[in-house]
Amino acid sequence: MGNTWTINYLPEDGGRLTGKLSVGADEVRFDALYDSSNKEVIKGILGSVGAFAATGGHAVYVHNTDTDFEIVLPRAEIASAEQVKKGMMKRAVITMTDGSVFVFDYGMLSPKKLIAAING
Repeated sequence: MGNTWTINYLPEDGGRLTGKLSVGADEVRFDALYDSSNKEVIKGILGSVGAFAATGGHAVYVHNTDTDFEIVLPRAEIASAEQVKKGMMKRAVITMTDGSVFVFDYGMLSPKKLIAAING
């Protein structure tokens, strides 16, 4: 993998997973290091419902086991990647050709280099 950033993935139904996002020649890969939201910890206690919720409903791109959570986005299937600001927080939003949306929160730091790497 070429470039790597420590960033937060925000599933569609809420929560926050902190991990490493790597941009390579063929894919964009997010490997979760830990769950950094109280909401997902509570869901995890409830069993597999929490595991499916953490995927944000994108079972095609998300691989979730008891020990690992990763998102693999083939570059050929990425329709767009753009920066979106929400207040002072800056996010990288990746939209797939099937309409799936993946939101990565970079806090107050600019994700411009990340967006350029994905679009490049």
